[in-house]
Amino acid sequence: MFTGILLKTLSTLAFTAMALGVRDAAQNNVPVAEIVFFRSLIALLILFAWLAASRALSGALATKRPLGHLGRGLSGVAGMFANFTALALLPLADATAYFYASPIFVTLIAGIFLRERVHASRWLAVLIGFGGVLAMLSEHLGDAGGADARFGAGIALFGALCAALSIVQTRRLAQVETTGAIVFYFTCLCTVFGGLVLALAPFVAALGAQVWVTPGANAWMGMIAAGATGGVAQILATSSYRHADASLLAAFDYLSLVWALLASFAVDGVFPSATVLFGVAAISIAGLLALSERRFQKPQEFVISNKNV
Repeated sequence: MFTGILLKTLSTLAFTAMALGVRDAAQNNVPVAEIVFFRSLIALLILFAWLAASRALSGALATKRPLGHLGRGLSGVAGMFANFTALALLPLADATAYFYASPIFVTLIAGIFLRERVHASRWLAVLIGFGGVLAMLSEHLGDAGGADARFGAGIALFGALCAALSIVQTRRLAQVETTGAIVFYFTCLCTVFGGLVLALAPFVAALGAQVWVTPGANAWMGMIAAGATGGVAQILATSSYRHADASLLAAFDYLSLVWALLASFAVDGVFPSATVLFGVAAISIAGLLALSERRFQKPQEFVISNKNV
């Protein structure tokens, strides 16, 4: 169990490093589509090598639900574009906190649209998390926030909604597909869609902001770091499930908020305001409260090529 917790903790550190790489590239005027493409391409190469070394490549390539992967990929890619845009416009801790509002949307989708039975504790979690989101919005939507902060907050929440849709679709895919297939095809689709937007940008006026920009040295370093750490983070997170239950490890995802707070202070010299800290705390409590109900449910197994991971 300790090994699983350690791997999961390292994965949250790697995801925070990925976010820093994305932000560095964006601050060097690299379009989001370009960042998505290179981040996904580099991560795909790392993932491909890992699957091959694990002798799980054939299981990752085999699929019974190609359209399911496409649907999950569309919502996931939209979420990635939104989250990367938010990272360019908001402090790291703020953008990360909005991302973790996705469990709120998952509960709403499951309870209202999918007609799933939702325990009262999860509705309480939604209310607490919604209060945290409102607190953060009051900081970013006020006059002091500025246009970038207002747009960043809105696009971050849209990213959280897309992430929630992706989570719901992943749950359904996991019933018939291996984890390797889900991760592999998602990363492939991110690479394809990122490249497609780049290719269409010169010819579609609405995509004008995504026209190719030749990256400088710092931007290349940011994108390479984002791709490498993103790929490694995915491998570490997946490997952690070999050693501990998913219901236990899910709580450690919220360490990303801690790392984001520390990184914001260390890199930018800016510590979030009391309002933002309240929002972060409320969203974290809401997520952990929702997880507490799942601890009493039968945990899901994560498999790659018929092997427990």
